[in-house]
Amino acid sequence: MIKVDDVVYAMFRAPDLDRMENFLVDFGLMRAHRTESHLYMRTCGRDQYAHITELGDPAFVGMGFRAKSEKDLFTLANKEECSTVAQLDRPGGGKYVQLTDPNGFKVEVVHGIDTAKRLELTNNYKFNFGNDTERYNEFIRLKKGPTQCLRLGHVVIGVSDFKESNKFYKSNFGFLDSDVCYEGDKENVILAFNRVDRGKEYVDHHTLLTAPTGKPELGHIAFEVQDINAIYLGHEHLHSKGYDHSWGVGRHILGSQIFDYWFDPFGNRVEHWTDGDLLNNSSPTGVHPYSSRFATQWGVTEDSRK
Repeated sequence: MIKVDDVVYAMFRAPDLDRMENFLVDFGLMRAHRTESHLYMRTCGRDQYAHITELGDPAFVGMGFRAKSEKDLFTLANKEECSTVAQLDRPGGGKYVQLTDPNGFKVEVVHGIDTAKRLELTNNYKFNFGNDTERYNEFIRLKKGPTQCLRLGHVVIGVSDFKESNKFYKSNFGFLDSDVCYEGDKENVILAFNRVDRGKEYVDHHTLLTAPTGKPELGHIAFEVQDINAIYLGHEHLHSKGYDHSWGVGRHILGSQIFDYWFDPFGNRVEHWTDGDLLNNSSPTGVHPYSSRFATQWGVTEDSRK
C-alpha cells in the first residue's frame, strides 16, 4: 500500500470537444492543451491539468491521484493488477502507473509532472466577520463572469459493490474514513467519505466518496472556489448561459462545504464548493445513518437534488 497525496485530475470521453470546452470555460477552467483527440483543462492552481476529455462516446473514464514519490509508483507496479511504470505523454510530462478499480474505472497514479504557474485571482477580498474583521478601506467590487476554480477537490463515484470498492481504494492508496454512513445496524457501513493521509497535516474532508448505486457511475467531480462570492458569481454566470442546474446553493452537513452543482453538456455533474472541513490523521471518524448523506444546513434541501 502507498498513501497518495491528492486527486489531480478526472478523465472523460465526449463526442464534441468544442461543447465540452465551452462549458468548462464558463464553469471556471481554462484550456491547458488541445489536440484533435484530447482536451486538457486547468484551474488557477499549480497542476498542469485537472480535467481531461478524450474524443469518443460520452463516459466518465476515471481519475488520477498524485503519489508522494516515484518510489511509490514502483511499489504499486509490483502488484499483479497494476501496469508497469511508464512516461506520461501529456503536458508537464511525469510518470504513471494504471490500475482498474472493481467498477471498471481507470485509476492512474502519477508523479513528477511539472508544476504550472499559479494564476492570479480576480475577485479576492478579505471578509469582515462580526468580531473578526480584516478588510479596512477596501471596497468589494466584484467582476461578473465565470468564477475561477482553484483546484480539483474530490471525486464521487457510484459503485456496484461498496465493500469491494472501499477495500480497493483504502488498501491501495491509504485513504482514511472521515465520515461513514450505515443502513440498519451501525456496523453495516455502505458509504464512505475518504480523505488522503498526510499525517498531522490538515487535508480536505474527502478526496473520494464511494456510494452504493448498484451500478458503476459518476456521482460528481468537485472544484474548490475562493469563497461564497465565487459560488454565487459562478451560479449567476452559468444560469445566464442556460446550462442545466443540478442542486444548490446550500451548505452540506457532512463535509460542511457550501456547494452548487451543474451538469455539463453530456450529463456529468460538476460542483463548485468552498469552506469545507479540514481533518488530519488523528481526526475521529463520524458515523451516521445513510439517510443523512445529502443533508444540508441551509439553502436547498435534499428533495431538490437532481
